[in-house]
Amino acid sequence: MLIDISSVRKSDGSSLRIDSTFDLGELAPGFSDVRAEGEVRNTSGIVSMKLRISGVYSSVCDRCGNDATLSIKTEIDTVFEADGTKDDSVSFTDGRIDLDKTVGDALILSVPMQILCSEDCEGVTGEWYEIISDEDVN
Repeated sequence: MLIDISSVRKSDGSSLRIDSTFDLGELAPGFSDVRAEGEVRNTSGIVSMKLRISGVYSSVCDRCGNDATLSIKTEIDTVFEADGTKDDSVSFTDGRIDLDKTVGDALILSVPMQILCSEDCEGVTGEWYEIISDEDVN
């Protein structure tokens, strides 16, 4: 979804409300129920964007291998420079924001390093594997 913000950039005091759901597919594999809410606003010639992003991430538990589902929430709060440049958190070209890529990137970067099915996951239990000591190998 491309959003043209050129009218907001030209008019001090203007804003553009964003409230959308997304099907990100290959842009953010494993995510569903993705939503972004916020706005692009021009305040005294400074164009800023604030978005609250949420989604459900389905993967595999890093400890036990069972299914794991996480609720991911993140935010983007950025300012666009007068010449159109911005930070790397927003996919911005020719006065348009690619919200699909921007939202997908933000969610992917918010996935924790270790994914657990629950906080108290004990991992794989003894019935699934056999512990081999150095003595058994030699």
